[in-house]
Amino acid sequence: MLANNLADNGVNATVAALLPAPRTEDSAIVAAGDGTGGAAGGPWPVPVLLTELPDEDTLAMREEAEIEARHRRAAEQGEPGAMSALGTLLLRRGDLDAAEPFLRAAVQHGDRAAANNLGLLLNQHGKADEAADWWRIAAVAGSAAAAHALGRHYRERGDEPGAEYWLRQAAESGHTLGAYALADLLDHRRDVGAERWFRAAAEHGHREAAYRLARACAERGEDHEAEQWYG
Repeated sequence: MLANNLADNGVNATVAALLPAPRTEDSAIVAAGDGTGGAAGGPWPVPVLLTELPDEDTLAMREEAEIEARHRRAAEQGEPGAMSALGTLLLRRGDLDAAEPFLRAAVQHGDRAAANNLGLLLNQHGKADEAADWWRIAAVAGSAAAAHALGRHYRERGDEPGAEYWLRQAAESGHTLGAYALADLLDHRRDVGAERWFRAAAEHGHREAAYRLARACAERGEDHEAEQWYG
């Protein structure tokens, strides 16, 4: 193509003949732009790569596989944090049987996140009492998420004093779900302290807490504030 252009413009035919012919692989990755192909001085074709890039889901799957492989290698070397992270990853995926040994290994090294997640796993297996034991261990070690889970466990069993104690621990640690659960428990008892915790949860984006706070404001005739929370 370039040889033809040069020849048409008066360039020595011998020089033009020395130019390499277009390669087959070049034409495989280039699509003609407007059909002129540049043969008569027209514009050159626009290059178009035919190979498609992987989509976001594929990239995310590859990244997760790489993370899992990295955690697995470290866990096999006895790294407690990697055991906990791998167990948590498998738990979130729903592979409870694969997650359990890694979480149990991590809790033996005092990992409180693993203790909380082991409680979640056991609860899904229907072993609520054993789950509560691990939540208690994690909550005593300072896990607000475990305190919330333990508080809900006690409430489901009708132990409101126990539920209030642990839900308050979670709420006072800044746990949004703990604040809402405590507010719900107090509101059930008509305790005026409920609104404080509805507000705390609502300020952190809890929609149901915001709705119930708005309703409480409306019942007192505080329409302006109610509208803010309804919004």
